[in-house]
Amino acid sequence: MKTYSSCAYRFPVVVLARRIRKSFRSYTALILLATVPASAASPFPGILPGLPIGLLLPLGYEPSGAIWHSRLNKLFLVGDGGTATTMDADGSNVQNWNVPGDLEGICIADPATDFVFIANEVPARVIEFNFVSGQVTRQFDLSPWMPAPTNSGMEGLAFVPSATDVEGGIFYGGHQDNGRIYKFRLPIRSSQTSTAVSFLGFVTPVAGRVDISDLCFDRDNNVLYILYDSSNLIRAVRIDMSLIDEWFVPGIEQEGIAVLPPCDVVIADDVGVLTRYTGFPAGDYDGDGIGNCYDLCPNSPAGQSVNASGWPP
Repeated sequence: MKTYSSCAYRFPVVVLARRIRKSFRSYTALILLATVPASAASPFPGILPGLPIGLLLPLGYEPSGAIWHSRLNKLFLVGDGGTATTMDADGSNVQNWNVPGDLEGICIADPATDFVFIANEVPARVIEFNFVSGQVTRQFDLSPWMPAPTNSGMEGLAFVPSATDVEGGIFYGGHQDNGRIYKFRLPIRSSQTSTAVSFLGFVTPVAGRVDISDLCFDRDNNVLYILYDSSNLIRAVRIDMSLIDEWFVPGIEQEGIAVLPPCDVVIADDVGVLTRYTGFPAGDYDGDGIGNCYDLCPNSPAGQSVNASGWPP
């Protein structure tokens, strides 16, 4: 059901109905959620209430994935009605493209190129989109490996770079129904035409926890953020899935997350709300005593002394 009002926030009854529908998609999912221990998550570290930046989005837009483009200093997002969008960090200078599909996530493999990669939920596939030409250039079929139940398949997409990988890194696809993250290598460097897919397996970040709604990889800190809709949580993990921290996240239908350096995060809410918060992420990822928001060298070697900006001598 996609009923909208003319204002930025939607009718509470509609929101509640969608919330119930998404949280209890199947009997199996309900049993899994019931077996997960209560979360010991920390309070959301961002400064509330945040800044609404989606006011210039088209009426009826349902933002479902977001990513920050470091070269262009632009926020890219997708709406699950088939629209890709870019805007400035304050929500201005909005540009939209029609990209047919059930779009649920977006990531950037190489900021030096003119491509973004978009997750299509059903059937599961990755869409290569050239935002300069406005054209879909390739589509990679993931359906042989990723199950695609109606409205609860692939919801998040992230690219984890690796200097030793022939394609520059690995794609991570977050699955809503089973809570797994699937890993794929796609020929984005070795070919401009191939649509071959190499499946590399999957991981389950939290046993029994489902409803992954987006993924975001922070290249500056080598941190993967996992957004959980029904649990209202952001989980920060290392590449090996070991936990760094976990926070409660504001919102109702949290469908997208984008980290903006040095200290902002954008949360895309499926009911049509896009909000930017300052003061995120919290903590000290490299353990040098300088908080993330003030650390200009966020990957200092363990035990290395640093100055007030996080730089080693």
